[in-house]
Amino acid sequence: MDYSPAPSINSEMTDEELDRYFASCVPLSNLPTPPPAKEPTPTRVSTPAAQTSTQSHDIISPPQHEVYATHLANLVPLNVSTHRPHASVIQGFLDRAGLPDEIVAFAGCLLDALSSRFAATWRDALAPSDYARDVKNFLRTDLRQNAHVSPDVVALAALSLAHGFLVDRQRSSRHWSIRESDGAFTVQEIEATKRAMLHDMDYGLARISNDMVERRLKNMQRTSTCPSTPISITTATKQRQNLSISLQGTAIWSYGAQTPEPSP
Repeated sequence: MDYSPAPSINSEMTDEELDRYFASCVPLSNLPTPPPAKEPTPTRVSTPAAQTSTQSHDIISPPQHEVYATHLANLVPLNVSTHRPHASVIQGFLDRAGLPDEIVAFAGCLLDALSSRFAATWRDALAPSDYARDVKNFLRTDLRQNAHVSPDVVALAALSLAHGFLVDRQRSSRHWSIRESDGAFTVQEIEATKRAMLHDMDYGLARISNDMVERRLKNMQRTSTCPSTPISITTATKQRQNLSISLQGTAIWSYGAQTPEPSP
């Protein structure tokens, strides 16, 4: 190890020698240094919505997502809002979330477990507190009212709760706000909806059994494989036509009288 002319107790260096030493002094390489600054962080934070909006158009929707979205929309309580949730919007949630079918079925069980009291609990959860109302009046800010919150957020919150309950690596409410909802709902709206749902269920997510999820999934998959109504009507019409043609041994009308059908 090289000798360092650093000053010590017995050092007799002059002021000029000390000045020359400190002028040429460099830090040792084995000392800890702070980590480098993360340069891409501001770019990643400033443009999440733009990246999400551009990526959302490239997502190919699986055919079963349309049926799943309609199923979830029908499970939202009727008294939540004056209009029903939009199945097309919920289908976008499913496309961007990329969840397994079991998680979607669990979310359906969660929505089916909500009581009629959930609507009032949800509206109270979305209402701003007294402190927030005073701050809004003081700042004269024009904030979005809870009456304008779409019931689609109920299905989104159910998917978020199901994913958080079944998957170890959870997604934050900010992730669900930016990514899955494509900026349609704020973090506060998602959190308030999740709290209202848990309160209405008495925090009983564990009461949703595997059998319930399997039955719900089979019901959803059975709906997706059922033939459409026009096909069934056409089939029934063909059957009726075949029945009217294939009758044998019937009588016919000839010259105003019923006579036996002529033999071939």
